[in-house]
Amino acid sequence: MPQPTKHSADVMLDAVRALVLEGGPAAASARAVCLSTGASSGSVYHRFPRRDDLVAAAWLRAQDRFLDAYLIALDPPSATTGVAAAVTVLTWCRDSPDDARLLLRYALHDLLRGDVSPALAERAGANQRAVGAALRSLATATGLRPRDVALAVVDLPYAVARRALQGTGVPTAGDVRALRRAVTRLI
Repeated sequence: MPQPTKHSADVMLDAVRALVLEGGPAAASARAVCLSTGASSGSVYHRFPRRDDLVAAAWLRAQDRFLDAYLIALDPPSATTGVAAAVTVLTWCRDSPDDARLLLRYALHDLLRGDVSPALAERAGANQRAVGAALRSLATATGLRPRDVALAVVDLPYAVARRALQGTGVPTAGDVRALRRAVTRLI
């Protein structure tokens, strides 16, 4: 019978996220994760053979969580779902502020010192392709230029979320209402 896992990958990735948010990318080392979680170095390295895999996995987990909500909101593509997707950015940030802060403060490449494993690199690429395809579909469905769609459902929500998440704040209901009005006008 296998022994139960004492320190799950999620516990380790939570520690990475906290370390990066508190001390920047350099603070997220395997040793710091071990100290933070009580996990052995073998346990950390067994799951994440390289430091860059460790931080990439934490960032990609946050991105996956976000995209699970965002891409669902964009389907099927229409002006209505475009507005819903923009609003989803703020509601997701409100519900997942630590993951949101990680994604808003750092691009994946900002966290890395070198290359990540091929599986993580493919996951990052697949996420980028999925967002691009969804935005192109929305542009086609609404008859808008792709740049205008990106402004409405990516850039504007990002700016509102970034402002709201400074410090320990989160997007408010007023932020959501204002964003909904603005995106409705744009789309």
